[in-house]
Amino acid sequence: MTFVELMVVTFILGVAFMIFTSTVAGVTRQRMINRETVVASNEARNMIERMRNEEFADVFALYNADPLDDPGGAGSAPGSSFAVNGLQVEAGDPDGFAGEIVFPTIEVAPGTFELREDVVDADLGMPRDLNGDSIIKADDQSEDYFLLPVVIRVRWMGNGVPRQYETTSMLCEFNKE
Repeated sequence: MTFVELMVVTFILGVAFMIFTSTVAGVTRQRMINRETVVASNEARNMIERMRNEEFADVFALYNADPLDDPGGAGSAPGSSFAVNGLQVEAGDPDGFAGEIVFPTIEVAPGTFELREDVVDADLGMPRDLNGDSIIKADDQSEDYFLLPVVIRVRWMGNGVPRQYETTSMLCEFNKE
């Protein structure tokens, strides 16, 4: 073998090693992203199941952002934010929780929200009749809904990049007879 042949083989092996190294690094990053997404997805599904296990008439009051309407007294309900173990909360997150529960609401006063049928939100399929009277009204429906659209959103910082997982569900009271 000549020196030139040796140099060409060394160059080819170096390029192959760099390709292999970058592939392994990419697979490792993707595996971490997949793990975090599974954690977020599982926690979002668990939150929906927790909500379904509550008395349906209380779900909105238990999981909205207004602590004053909590069924057990002010501040006694889980609220609209939840922790997600295994995920790093985004820097500057106002409540310090990765999970968020969103209903079709309008803030009528600071910290006071109304469940409304006239909210325009394509993710929630809104506007929509929530109480079954065939009329979409601009009134608070928190006392007489039978459909409850909800978005469960998880935001976190993954590998220095903000990430988000979101799922939407329509909760309704099942016939318990």
